[in-house]
Amino acid sequence: MANIGTIDFYIGVPSLPREDFENYSTQLFDEWEAYVGQNLELSDYSLVLEVEEGSIKAKGKILATASVLYFGIAQYGSFISGLQTINNQVKAVGDYLGERASSPFDLSRVQPKLRKRGESLARLENLFIKVQRGELTVEMAMQETEAIFGAELEEAPEFYNDLKESLEKTQVIPQQMELKLVDVNGEELAIPHLPQKQPRKPQQPRNPAPAVDQFRVEVWRETKNSKRNVKVTSL
Repeated sequence: MANIGTIDFYIGVPSLPREDFENYSTQLFDEWEAYVGQNLELSDYSLVLEVEEGSIKAKGKILATASVLYFGIAQYGSFISGLQTINNQVKAVGDYLGERASSPFDLSRVQPKLRKRGESLARLENLFIKVQRGELTVEMAMQETEAIFGAELEEAPEFYNDLKESLEKTQVIPQQMELKLVDVNGEELAIPHLPQKQPRKPQQPRNPAPAVDQFRVEVWRETKNSKRNVKVTSL
């Protein structure tokens, strides 16, 4: 399976008791899973959620095979159109995970941080852009595709062939010349240099907080319909 989306979430809140933290993690997974099932148009996928305390740090992953991706993409006409649609769905379920992860906490005191990565889907979209710019040939783009999906690409010949055909149809746009700034007389303008920031004075080290028991909760399904697994680890 290829990683088609990763969501990193952080919110600076105090540690929770173990039972409360485990309940928070499993409930978050269940809510996220339900939303993914309704909004991600793929027939099968794997979901992984890892949550660590000592503040709340969560990482969600969505994985799918190349063959499942192909049938999902094929629902939407052209390969690039389907690829962009599925990628947007993955982004939406990432936003939902961040929203639900922060919902139990008082956001007037802390600001959650969310980072989403498109992983293999974003890399595929980028191949089209590079071919369009003339930075990659179709053959080079297909080699990168093989690096993304590995041996499982051999089990999805439709995916491989359709992607290659779509890349071959991509129109190469000549690279634009660099645009220089000039004044009314045609003289090139120099970009002003910004003043350098003064180095900050080193802060006095704080006294370390007393150690507390911290845990990591991992919740996952290997396939859409497999059993839910939960693992709690003491850090």
